[in-house]
Amino acid sequence: MKKTSIFLVMLMMLGVAFTACSDDDNDGDKYKGTYEEKIVEAHEYGEWSYFNFETGEVKKLAINKEEGAVTGLYTGLLKGSGMFADIISIDKQSMIINRISSDSVEIILSDLVMAMPGASAEPVPFTIKTRSKAIKEGNVWKLTGTATDNVVEDGKGGSIIYKLTIGGTIGVGKGEAVMLKCTLRPGAMPMDITADYKATVENNYVYSVNATEEAALDWDIAIHKYDIRTNGGLVKKLTTTDLDAVNTENLPVESEMVADELGSVMADMSNMQLGFVGFQEVKLNKELGGWVTAEPTGTMPPYTYKLNDNVFVVKIDGKVWKMKFMAYTYGGKTAAKFYYGEIK
Repeated sequence: MKKTSIFLVMLMMLGVAFTACSDDDNDGDKYKGTYEEKIVEAHEYGEWSYFNFETGEVKKLAINKEEGAVTGLYTGLLKGSGMFADIISIDKQSMIINRISSDSVEIILSDLVMAMPGASAEPVPFTIKTRSKAIKEGNVWKLTGTATDNVVEDGKGGSIIYKLTIGGTIGVGKGEAVMLKCTLRPGAMPMDITADYKATVENNYVYSVNATEEAALDWDIAIHKYDIRTNGGLVKKLTTTDLDAVNTENLPVESEMVADELGSVMADMSNMQLGFVGFQEVKLNKELGGWVTAEPTGTMPPYTYKLNDNVFVVKIDGKVWKMKFMAYTYGGKTAAKFYYGEIK
């Protein structure tokens, strides 16, 4: 088969990148003058805003990118192995690897072309994807894939189910080797088609803030777009919507409060139109992160965000704070507006 150059043309539609926001206040100016009022701007994907309850100060740190991630955009040779050498042979095959969780990724092969021996029609390109465990072992990422079903239109009014599995290793540093094994089983074919994928690491990044700079900050909560985390704190969303109703007599017990857990936030959207988003792995507080909820629209924008009307209690460094979010945009940009006060 003649080698074919493949160019990525997929546009990833990410709901958080196309959202409609609201400036509606929950209770107007009911708490003005009684509680502290704050607006924490959190516009950019590539930064965190750090807030201190005691001082009311907000400071920002950029999310930096460093080489060494398993996720990224790859271009390499996809070549059928053994008896399948003539079925797949693409010298610039695009592969996208996106983070799903701390130890798993989604792998996308776009515009894949297979030429079946004896076929009279020109093969139709198709895009398929699968998932794989991704564990860092020394200087490589080790991928262990499981078969994933992909329903692909056959161009004749029907469809074929392709089972795809990808595993192997990806080097940590720039210029190191990508050595992956791909198995593909179309429809009811009794055996897998096998292929090797070879490339080099080029633009694969780990996203993080500078640990020394963050440690030097005196902060209680940090906000990134709609994501929130605490500085080792605990959080509980109450059933009440009234700040005045929360006092020392009705605080939640510590066992009911929620600590931060490892998650991820979108940190780099520069290649979104190519189907890749850079994620920062970071601890997040899911309880406090419920300050807004996504609601699908079924059209564009894909999601709108609704402000949560409940009071949140945050326990951190021996002090307990109550807060109520009032709005989640300001001047057309993402921001958290809230009233807060110490419970003592």
